[in-house]
Amino acid sequence: MAEVIEFQRRKRPSLILIGQIKTNHDEGLDKFHAVVEATVQRSRPVVLTALAAVLAFIPLTFSVFWGSLAYTLIGGTAVGTVLTLVFLPALYAIWFRVKPTAAKRSQEVVLAS
Repeated sequence: MAEVIEFQRRKRPSLILIGQIKTNHDEGLDKFHAVVEATVQRSRPVVLTALAAVLAFIPLTFSVFWGSLAYTLIGGTAVGTVLTLVFLPALYAIWFRVKPTAAKRSQEVVLAS
């Protein structure tokens, strides 16, 4: 039961992150920078939501009946957050063959001068 709950809780941030990558790419960023920017933009909401969930599950850990479920959900939330912010962007970059580009860096240097 805990696995089903955790799957549903992890699905939404993943879909939002993929949507943000697409939005960034549609706004003119190349694929590599779209992935990086989307991960940075979505990291705060994902971490804060996971932290709120973990803090909400802590009182349940003292229960004899719900304690094991609470520990499972806390661990799943922590692992799912790391997977969403680290593994998902890396998997996206591998799947769509996204390569790092130095073009944006050189443009930034020229614009800053």
